[in-house]
Amino acid sequence: MDVPLLVSPQWLHDHLTDPAVQVLENAWIADAYPRAHIRGAHSVPGHPYLKKNSANGERTCHVMEAAEFAALCHELGLRRDRHYVIYDDYYGLFAARFWCVCRYFGLSNISILDGSWRGWLEQGRPASCCQEVPTPGTDVVAVPQASAFIGWEELQLLHHDPDVQVWDTRRFTEYTGEEDTDNRRRGHVPGALNLVWTDLLREPAYAGGPRFLKPLTELDLLLADLGLRRDNTIITYCQSGIRAAFAIFVLKLLGYPHHRLYDASMGEWANLSEPPLRTGPGIAVSAD
Repeated sequence: MDVPLLVSPQWLHDHLTDPAVQVLENAWIADAYPRAHIRGAHSVPGHPYLKKNSANGERTCHVMEAAEFAALCHELGLRRDRHYVIYDDYYGLFAARFWCVCRYFGLSNISILDGSWRGWLEQGRPASCCQEVPTPGTDVVAVPQASAFIGWEELQLLHHDPDVQVWDTRRFTEYTGEEDTDNRRRGHVPGALNLVWTDLLREPAYAGGPRFLKPLTELDLLLADLGLRRDNTIITYCQSGIRAAFAIFVLKLLGYPHHRLYDASMGEWANLSEPPLRTGPGIAVSAD
């Protein structure tokens, strides 16, 4: 089934009863799904960040392991012969994270709903509070695609490469180091360009309203103005790999051929002593 990477509420409404399409919700707020969701949607269980747990049960900086992802696919009943449309309750941020993790594990039959839950509601589309229980599946084998992600050691080697560009998707105050986000150190990867992920979205028509993605032509100009070049490898990061995953989705949507996610992002980089950091206009930060 040929489905756009980004689908409109109208497209999804037209395919809501299509047996080849299944809607998934990856909500940030824990009780969002039982309160109301798109009719027929299944809820992604657990934490929407899709990070692995440490030995003491706390979530780490890194993406869940292949076995955890395979178990999640089994629980959701994901199959390769069906197409999935993912949405969330936060402008598509956590939907993009789910899409990016699926892409990392070799699952490509995923699209994102433009405008997400708020956009769906604003257009008066059908909602439900009935819990849908998926039929467990068995046919998804999770195979990490190493080239989709990058670790800190490789990024430290590549961030000076003229064929590599680094995109910091955080708030400007995080980028400059005015805000530490509870990290040991503050600042940005040297040479990184800063464009906040929300700048990729249209402004809401009213306070609390839905935010749809900006037109592709506008996004193309925005990234060109930032200085990104299509022939380079673009590496994105943020604090925990969530905002940066949204940027990866936009790069894919615009047809940028080479892009990688630094999944652990500043949650790792700024809490290690080795990787370099800069604050403000290129001022070095002590590794102490």
